[in-house]
Amino acid sequence: MRAFPVLVLGLLAALGPLSIDLYLPAFPVLRHDLDGSTAAVQLTLAGMTLGLALGQAVVGAWSDRVGRRGPLLLSTALHLAATVGCALAPSLAVLTACRFVQGAGAAGSAVLVLAIVRDVADGRALVVLLSRITLIETVAPLLAPVAGAELLDLAGWRGIFGVLAAGSAALLVAALLTVPETAGRTAGRSPLGARLRAVAADRAFRLATVSGSMTFAGVYAYVAASPTLLQEVYGLSARAYAVVFLANSLGLVAGVQVSSLLTRRARPAQVLAGCTAVTVLAAGAIVPLQWAHAGLAGLLPCLWLFVAGCGGCFAGAAGLALHGQGAQSGTATSVYGFATFAVAALVSPLAGLAGIADATPLAVVLLATSIVSLAGSGRLLRSPGPQATSAAVPPVTRSNSA
Repeated sequence: MRAFPVLVLGLLAALGPLSIDLYLPAFPVLRHDLDGSTAAVQLTLAGMTLGLALGQAVVGAWSDRVGRRGPLLLSTALHLAATVGCALAPSLAVLTACRFVQGAGAAGSAVLVLAIVRDVADGRALVVLLSRITLIETVAPLLAPVAGAELLDLAGWRGIFGVLAAGSAALLVAALLTVPETAGRTAGRSPLGARLRAVAADRAFRLATVSGSMTFAGVYAYVAASPTLLQEVYGLSARAYAVVFLANSLGLVAGVQVSSLLTRRARPAQVLAGCTAVTVLAAGAIVPLQWAHAGLAGLLPCLWLFVAGCGGCFAGAAGLALHGQGAQSGTATSVYGFATFAVAALVSPLAGLAGIADATPLAVVLLATSIVSLAGSGRLLRSPGPQATSAAVPPVTRSNSA
């Protein structure tokens, strides 16, 4: 696949994170301008989250019946319309409703990007292409909070959504011009129940989904707990925390890049198992180092290594899960996307519920997710087959039977 369509697909996949991160600096202003409570403002994020979950559960399976291009354009247009609605919202209730629709549109784009990539690549080539998409999807939101803060000063919170709408419109035009139909004419004619059974019957899909879901859960747990741990427990200022968060996010990018390079020389299942082993080692080292009173000097390298290891898992887990799902890749991406999101939503609050007086609760959650992820990738590695060894690069085709 050429570079520009890959860039377009990566940015489409990033619409969800961008839509979340860009407006976070505006929370206090939103509360004041729309005369609402802190809880009401947080509901706008919850609405987006619910839309993301439901969109992932529905759109991919639908695309198996009608093709990828139409639903992709519709999802992006839905995101655009909802973003315009956010910019014009007269109240927090309207803003929350628009955020729900915005999340559904962004989720549809993300799931369909996975399905399109699976349509045009397989085996090692699939993992490499997913690594490129993941890199774009990861890098774009890194700048979003900083950009959102600048836009807030220049144009207010409505201007933030206005810029996001302009970006969504540009991506809609780019997708219209560059993204072809990749699903076969006869794809997905079987009933949804049959397609779901076919997905569930694939052992590699199940194991890779376990590994990918727990990896996502670990990252979300880190994101949820790190502000309290680093600022309130270890006393970092907001600016210092932002620097640490950015450094760890760059570690995520580094993990994506390293895993992409390793996949060119090793089996994708080997790379996934190696990266999950790194996360186990990094998470397992946190508590002993805290007992040794290593403080931030011991904690921060472990967190960086953990996040980098997770970055190395993302593309491999998704690629291995989707390898055997050519006949119902849209349905498979829906299941995979919903599973990773749902598990992350369940696991991410656990450290906070346990009480964050030191790094131990977060370390326990990270270690648990890493061990389960390693168990899944290890069992996958011990199951030799084309899902772990293929290096073929099939041609771009309208057939969905690769």
